[in-house]
Amino acid sequence: MLTDIEMVWNGLEEIRRAAVSEANPKYRKDLGQVFTSVSVAQLLVEMFSDWRGDVELVDAGAGVGTLSAVAAVSALFSGGGLTSMRVLAWEVDPELAVKSKQSMALVSECFDEAGIPFEFEVLNEDFLHRAAQKSLGLSSDGATATHVILNPPYAKLSSFSNERVLAERLGAPVPNLYAAFMLAASALFKVGGEMVAITPRSFCNGSYFKKFRRALLSQNGLVSIRVFESRICAFADQDVLQENVITHFVRGEVQPEKVRMQVGDPGGLVTERVVPLAEVIFSGDRDVVIHVAESEDVASATTFMQELPATLETIGVNVSTGRVVDFRARQWLQIEHIPGSVPLLYPSSVDRGGVLWPSSGSKPIAIDDVGSTASLLTPRGNYVLVKRFSSKEERRRIVAGPLLADAFPECPRFGIENHVNYLHRQGRPLSRQLVIGLSAFLNHKLVDVYFRSFSGHTQVNASDLRRLRIPDRATLEEFGSASCPHEACSEWIHSFAAAVGISGIEEVDLVG
Repeated sequence: MLTDIEMVWNGLEEIRRAAVSEANPKYRKDLGQVFTSVSVAQLLVEMFSDWRGDVELVDAGAGVGTLSAVAAVSALFSGGGLTSMRVLAWEVDPELAVKSKQSMALVSECFDEAGIPFEFEVLNEDFLHRAAQKSLGLSSDGATATHVILNPPYAKLSSFSNERVLAERLGAPVPNLYAAFMLAASALFKVGGEMVAITPRSFCNGSYFKKFRRALLSQNGLVSIRVFESRICAFADQDVLQENVITHFVRGEVQPEKVRMQVGDPGGLVTERVVPLAEVIFSGDRDVVIHVAESEDVASATTFMQELPATLETIGVNVSTGRVVDFRARQWLQIEHIPGSVPLLYPSSVDRGGVLWPSSGSKPIAIDDVGSTASLLTPRGNYVLVKRFSSKEERRRIVAGPLLADAFPECPRFGIENHVNYLHRQGRPLSRQLVIGLSAFLNHKLVDVYFRSFSGHTQVNASDLRRLRIPDRATLEEFGSASCPHEACSEWIHSFAAAVGISGIEEVDLVG
């Protein structure tokens, strides 16, 4: 029996590898195509808990059919009481639809030998539009699927795209096609049915996906989450570098009390924890952010952060993105600091020890201080700068640098580029001590560990910074007044953790 399964796996991999080698890279990118390997498909299939009875499986954006094929074969050999199976797969690319039928033919032979009824249909049409028709009552056939499996296409959606409009009609506007697929697919499986999807992790946080999270979690219970240790392992042979997550939902409005957390790459060591739902989605969180505490250390950091007494808003600090969009302000940018210009600060200028200017690289270093740029410039003063994007080489997701007025004594204003967030008080500067103290806290390893628990991408949104809990203003200013702010911050974290009874903080306590 094992030999038969291995033969099917090998056949499926041959079909997939042929599709990868034959596909036009630009066409594949335009459609958001990423083909699932057998090893990754097995990870998704392992999430399902029940293959008993008559199973109807939906595979949306099926590609070459690997996901549904692996699911069907696994269900057949699971010994779980499968009595029949029907696979309904959608694939808009006609060449891939043909390959998907080839994959299903391999599966059909296994079912014939086992004597269990099996049928499949590969629909060469747009899944999102068809699913929207069904779920919105425009078609006579309703939610009949018992299982849904997804590796949906990854493509950004414009505000007025048809796909975004359809998703909004289904419950929420979404910025990416994968989220639209998840929303549409979740409407097709019946109460008690299961949905497993591999997607980017970006939907777990951020304001753009807030309505999507609310809609998805109002209809489905979150049962399991699996994350990878490496960003490249899931789709390594297709040059896809992103943080992926596998999520498992059960149809129904009641959330489970526990969520299973798994961490591990395909073929590698897997660690697993079962945690209360309250550690994943905080009670009363209006943003419904999904936290992934990958270990006890991360859980300790998360618990610690939730105990902190303040937010930026409560201490009177605002977050904005830099006003200078360089390609729109090109006529005023300078490669040298000439009379009549002021410093222009890019992400490369932001360092945990301060602000580097001029920074290395080919970017302009200054912007003209003229009437036309007045609305783009920030008055000289003390601010905290935070990179909106971190590079893969950086050890921290949040990189904050204190911008101090006395470092630029002859500059009346600054230009802050749009890829930098800056912290201020209603457009005005902050105190020197607060800027230094805030920078020390934001750069602490513990904050980074917590931030990674809900943010799976390298972008640091202003909304993410606003939701962070922080020490109170007086404590932050004490950090800023110390001879070594980072050490002062670290010592306070230990003392505060002990005072509120949180252990394990020492495991993530790396200064600087």
